[in-house]
Amino acid sequence: MVIPTTPAPASPVVTRLLIVTGLSGAAVGAGVLFATTALAAPPGDCSPTADSDCVAGGLTYGDHAPSRTTVVSSEAPAGPFLGLFGDGLDAAADCVGRACNGGNGGLLWGNGGNGANGGSGGHAGLIGNGGNGSDAVALGQAGGNGGDGGLIFGNGGNGGRGQTGVAGEDGVNPAPPNTTRAQPGNNGSATSGYGDQLGDPGGTGQAGGAYPFGTICCVVTPAGGNGGAGAAVTSFDGNAVGGKGGNGGHGDLGGFGGNGGSGGTAYTFSTTSGLATGGDGGDGGAGGTGATGGRGGNGGIAWGTNSVGGNGGDGGAGGVGAAGGAGGDGGGGGRGGRAGLLGGKGGDGGDGGTGGEGGSGAVGGTGGVGGTGKSAQVAYGGDGGVGGKGGDGGNGGNGGKAGAAGSGGLFGSSGVRGAAGGAGPGGDGGSGGTGGSGGNDSAGTAGGGGQSGQAGKAASGQLGGSGGDGGAGGTGA
Repeated sequence: MVIPTTPAPASPVVTRLLIVTGLSGAAVGAGVLFATTALAAPPGDCSPTADSDCVAGGLTYGDHAPSRTTVVSSEAPAGPFLGLFGDGLDAAADCVGRACNGGNGGLLWGNGGNGANGGSGGHAGLIGNGGNGSDAVALGQAGGNGGDGGLIFGNGGNGGRGQTGVAGEDGVNPAPPNTTRAQPGNNGSATSGYGDQLGDPGGTGQAGGAYPFGTICCVVTPAGGNGGAGAAVTSFDGNAVGGKGGNGGHGDLGGFGGNGGSGGTAYTFSTTSGLATGGDGGDGGAGGTGATGGRGGNGGIAWGTNSVGGNGGDGGAGGVGAAGGAGGDGGGGGRGGRAGLLGGKGGDGGDGGTGGEGGSGAVGGTGGVGGTGKSAQVAYGGDGGVGGKGGDGGNGGNGGKAGAAGSGGLFGSSGVRGAAGGAGPGGDGGSGGTGGSGGNDSAGTAGGGGQSGQAGKAASGQLGGSGGDGGAGGTGA
């Protein structure tokens, strides 16, 4: 309370200010020091996207408490009287951004207001308790810090609890940008002559992907190139073996695998001991992520008195499914406010939030169909391709850090440190892809089911989710 007085008329006219207060001498001095400023409530339209409009009172959002030094606003809602006496305002339940911090208490006396929606508690003045920080509401958000108790005496506010981390995204197998195949392998060169003849194999198809091309960056060919055909051979009086078909290139960017090349045809004109053997078909290329494997090449035809057809190539393996995304880290707990210098209990720290759950892996690609065996006495269809392995589940997020305990005063006690958040559970592994069909002609073997994706690992040692079931094998012809 300020009372203007004047001396007797005989003395010089000097205006003096007498400060009337029941506080101690130290409190009076501090009160005069801080009485030049008063508390202003945060603006009503405060939001995280309008930081330039959110500086009234030096208020901050989330990790920091409001500043003790503030500016008076004639339009501020009710709070401490003249910024000197009374409690700070609690943040509104529908607050946004910095407006979620509690208001400061009066500079001489008053408790800090409580935060809301993850905001921090307000500070007390010389005497009073700090406001409590609010529990976080947005995924992965940290809890609000507790406000500090009065400079002389008062308890610190408790920190808020951190929120659970954001869940990881489920794995999604990519769709190829087009169906263009990469360059095929070269065909083997045909040969003929007397004696035993062995055909050259076909070349391997180029792998799918993006390749530089002049000044226009890249040529995108997601699908693997087909394998080249094995060489055709002819023997006039001996054995003839057709060239093996080239293997298909593996797919990329979600493209399917290249088909295996056909085995080379074999001819022999020998009617006694000469044997014609058709070349085996090439194996199909593996599919890109989650994509189907390439078809196995057909076996080569054999002609002659004694002849054996070539075996079909194996289908390519299905591509591994896309992995699930990792879960986000949990929000940290808010710090407890400190107590007054002469006495009071420090605020308890907030608990950290649980880590987010990892995303599920995507299903593996289907195995390629086995190539057809060309029957001439004995020939076998190619084995169906193995189904692709399911995508691995994403790892769970790390738990949020524990909030620090507020320190106690000279004659007080410190608060209790918060608990660290638990690790998020790992995501489920994706299902294995279906095995490809066995090739025709004789006993082609069905492709095996794809392996289940591995369960995601939870942070800090918790068990991940279970993997998905493997796909069923295809039917042999």
